[in-house]
Amino acid sequence: MKLSLTLGFTTIPLLLALCAFGAAAQDMTARAPTPLTCGNSSAAVPMYYLAYPGAAVNDYFYSPSIGDIDIVSRGDGYNFRGVACYVFTTQALSTIPLFHVFGSTMPDNLYTTSAGERDLALENGYSDAGTVAYIYPSQICGSVPFYRLYNAPGTAHYYTINGTERNSLLATSGWSDEGIAGYVLDWSLCSA
Repeated sequence: MKLSLTLGFTTIPLLLALCAFGAAAQDMTARAPTPLTCGNSSAAVPMYYLAYPGAAVNDYFYSPSIGDIDIVSRGDGYNFRGVACYVFTTQALSTIPLFHVFGSTMPDNLYTTSAGERDLALENGYSDAGTVAYIYPSQICGSVPFYRLYNAPGTAHYYTINGTERNSLLATSGWSDEGIAGYVLDWSLCSA
């Protein structure tokens, strides 16, 4: 059975609830969320992302705010790439802030759950863009890893939930693994 998002944004809460139920039913031992530990998955929203296709510099911008996506894509030359994952825009049970800082002199958008890493970046010339979303610090509630990669030649951070894409980038010159930024929700299980 294949579900899709063809009905627009107004159907997302219902679809998310259906997907959460389907994902939990697939593996009850690994996905045994309880109301005491999980955020309400129907409150999760898409985290969109954009790419800046520069010759010498690449950069990636992530936000659950359509307004942010519109501003950056119109004014800064970024191209819309789609939905990276699903996140919470207000703090849900068991979630932590995902901070956003950006390079002022060299384009680089860095997303981290570590206040220490955020503060170190701010000390080294980055600007604070605040909390962009809330995500899980560990793999609970049907969440998946939000992999973080870095390209030193292009000074770019890239985030993905797709393990195949992650491995492909790591096999490409210049990309290095920076681990897992946190855990987010993935509704692609519903399209399988």
